[in-house]
Amino acid sequence: MKEGMRHPEAKTFVTQGLGKNATIEFHRSGCDDDMVTAVTGHSGVEMAKNYGGMVRQRELATTAQQRRNRAEQTKFGTGKFQRLFEISAW
Repeated sequence: MKEGMRHPEAKTFVTQGLGKNATIEFHRSGCDDDMVTAVTGHSGVEMAKNYGGMVRQRELATTAQQRRNRAEQTKFGTGKFQRLFEISAW
């Protein structure tokens, strides 16, 4: 891989960072651990979890909060249903 690089200092580059960056980008795009390992070639999900740790945790937290918000809005007496009820009660 390094031989094909044109940068004069390419031989000093550490290619491990490329795999980590790819893993992070796949997690940011919504891929799960199995998808990431399929593309990166890792033998297990441990490295995908390790490399994508903070991003993965942030994505999972965001998804969980969105699902909670959606569930909260669909309860009767909250969210838009409450506003509809209040408007029709007048």
